[in-house]
Amino acid sequence: MIYGSNSRPLGSSPTQWCAPPSEVIKLNADASISNDGWVGLGVVARDPSVQVIFAAVRRCRAYWPSEVAECKAVHMALRLTISHGLSHVIFESNLQVVSSKLSKAALYFSDLDPIFGNVLSMCNTFISIRFSHVKRDGNTVAHNLARVVPFVVEQCWERHSPSDVAPYVFMDSLSLD
Repeated sequence: MIYGSNSRPLGSSPTQWCAPPSEVIKLNADASISNDGWVGLGVVARDPSVQVIFAAVRRCRAYWPSEVAECKAVHMALRLTISHGLSHVIFESNLQVVSSKLSKAALYFSDLDPIFGNVLSMCNTFISIRFSHVKRDGNTVAHNLARVVPFVVEQCWERHSPSDVAPYVFMDSLSLD
């Protein structure tokens, strides 16, 4: 099992989405918090050829701080990844504190510990998993997914993304060498 971020030096988080290595699935997740008490969680899983494995969104009524909402998005991403039977994954988030704490696989006696504990216990399901930070521009698909209002509480698209985020998936594919 691999926990941790890749070997980039601090401060060098990518600003655009990069394809994962062969046979690895990349997960991107994000949360969107509105002032009226709605939280949106967005998750996308893509393979090395930039094909969408699944895209999902969840909307709930809550007043969570951004760190809690982002951790909930991570939890949702891992739950869906497990249900899809994926075993080699890289997980990216644009909230550095979440990526950093999960990379260290440690609890910190904070309000996030119950969610971190659940996430870390889910990690035992994977053959390899790595958490890393990506800047907002490298997380645009998940960011825009988190803003989609689903038909039900949680909605998942298989092998494609909703039309609202398809242009962002396409732009990511154009940015690859």
